Amino acid sequence: MVELICAPKIHHDQIAYLKIITEEYVHLRHTIFPNHPLKPKHHYLLHYSDLFLHFGPLIRLWTLRFESKHSYFKECARKLHNFVHLCKTLAERHQLLQAYLSSGPLFAPAVQAVGETSEYDEQLYNGLIQESVRTADMDSGSLRHEINLALPDLHEETKRAVIEHLTDIIGVRNREDLLFVEPDDIKPFLTPIQSRRLVQVFRKASGQLPSTQPNVSNTSWISNFSVPWEKMPTRLSQALASGGMAHPEDRRIMIRTVVEEMRVHCPNPNRAACGEVARAIVSKYPATFADKTAEGEQLGCGYYSLLKQLKTRVEHVNRDNVSSRIRQPRKRSTRENNEGDVAIKRARSELDSYGCINWQPTTLPEGETTETLETKRQTMSTVFRSAGPQAIETTDVNTYMSLTYIYQRHMLNSWPAPTLCEVQEHWPFLFTKRGLCTHFHTLTDIEVDTRLSEALLTKGRRILNFFQSQRLQWNKEIEHLLRECDSAKLNHNQIATAAILLLMKYFQEKEDSIFILADAFSTKMSVEREMTLPITPRVIALGNNFMSASRWMISLEGKVFYEPEQMHDFASTLAVFFASYYVFNLEYQESASITLEMIQRFFVRINPDMGTKCPAKLGTSRKTGRVVKRKVTSVSPRITTFLQRLSEFEWRTSN
Repeated sequence: MVELICAPKIHHDQIAYLKIITEEYVHLRHTIFPNHPLKPKHHYLLHYSDLFLHFGPLIRLWTLRFESKHSYFKECARKLHNFVHLCKTLAERHQLLQAYLSSGPLFAPAVQAVGETSEYDEQLYNGLIQESVRTADMDSGSLRHEINLALPDLHEETKRAVIEHLTDIIGVRNREDLLFVEPDDIKPFLTPIQSRRLVQVFRKASGQLPSTQPNVSNTSWISNFSVPWEKMPTRLSQALASGGMAHPEDRRIMIRTVVEEMRVHCPNPNRAACGEVARAIVSKYPATFADKTAEGEQLGCGYYSLLKQLKTRVEHVNRDNVSSRIRQPRKRSTRENNEGDVAIKRARSELDSYGCINWQPTTLPEGETTETLETKRQTMSTVFRSAGPQAIETTDVNTYMSLTYIYQRHMLNSWPAPTLCEVQEHWPFLFTKRGLCTHFHTLTDIEVDTRLSEALLTKGRRILNFFQSQRLQWNKEIEHLLRECDSAKLNHNQIATAAILLLMKYFQEKEDSIFILADAFSTKMSVEREMTLPITPRVIALGNNFMSASRWMISLEGKVFYEPEQMHDFASTLAVFFASYYVFNLEYQESASITLEMIQRFFVRINPDMGTKCPAKLGTSRKTGRVVKRKVTSVSPRITTFLQRLSEFEWRTSN
């Protein structure tokens, strides 16, 4: 049928045959699928044979090329986010595209170096060439060359991290910028000696400062920039004076005013400049603008949401200002292209010690040696085999676990990392709820069980109220869960479970990335035998559904390590589940990374300024089609947006 409809030539007999088979197709479809009504296009299909007689082959009348042309306008409309004079904007963009396509190539082919190249020695060239080289843009390849000169044995992943930090955070754009790099700027990645060596090479590469007045940096205006507070709305001025929260509308007006003032000095301020301005605003008025939890604890760096708003506004006002764009595309190195889709972790990194204050202790307890600690470990293993996990409640075992903390961390932090079965064989009491939570307390100085129990009760109700009070905004999955919550009076476990499930649905993360449902009477052996458990941690809920479950297990590396007898409610289950990431040096699984970070920052209140425990998400590049890693921020923008919406909702409902 398709061949006849799309045929460039067709005979009258074939038209008659087409009429028969189209009628037969429509009849069969209606008979086989009675619950699916016919669509208008099925009715149109019956008229094709008559249209052939009137107009000839219909292939000459199809509109596919028009759809292809229309796709350009749809793509523009989706990317521009412009809803004022859209037709005019699309017409201008289309004419510019046609002019570009008609003009031919604008630039000559790129110059390529063929054969061997020699090292650049600036002393062999005159002053003009030296100045040109110093002010030339620095790409990742040039930075990698300088790092190789200073630290040839440095690990490749560390090199990549240093390069990204220098270009994205420090703001190195050309060779002159290398002169201003200080050892403290790269301290998180290198040892002090390595930092000094690298800075010394950077200063050699940048050369001496010219004797004349140096060029003013694009960000030199920041030190003299002042926010025009006198232009702010009266309501915002009152909030600043009283230390209250800014109204969302006043905050948006402030963002526009600040960006307008910034553009007086620089048409398109970069992210570093916006960050300095945001930091200055938050440091002056922390009560009004800082990112904080309900308890007043700083969330991340404290000014991320303000930085995001400033940078978004800058990009918006410069959307058509091509001449002022300063962002340069990141170039992929040869090694990155050859490594494949999946990066293999080769050593311990800052991700493992993220949020910890005692990750790798170096001093043995007073009066202890490695031999005495090993003796205590063997004693605890013997006690566990004879008395079972209940022995963790005894004073002697608790004392031994505290004294051998450094010994436990030594094994957990070793590389290659041991399997959890090996860890359990050496430290069986670490796989009890009390043993794990005590270890987590020493590691982070947080009593995770107590804190989560309190937070899930109070903040869980706040989250549930936030979603229930704005039903029309949510998708069908959230609405279905809210109806389930309305059908019965919720106890503490159900409130906590509902809060976590609502967050997962809000962040568009699947339930099975954290939870697994099993029969209410399942045991450890039956779960491991009948189910294929994932490598990453999971909460196994025993019951008919997640909301009605009253018993839970925790699985790690495809095995159940924590059984229901150790966890009396959902809060203690979540405490064990969350603590396992920090104690065993696990990164958040990509499929649930936002929810886990939300639990970390909002419920447990672990809010480091830098770093993250979330892995870099993999995605397909629109330009190259390769699988690439997405850039990871210290605080997920979706979390800051949610917390801002929650704060604004509670502020509106309380006034």
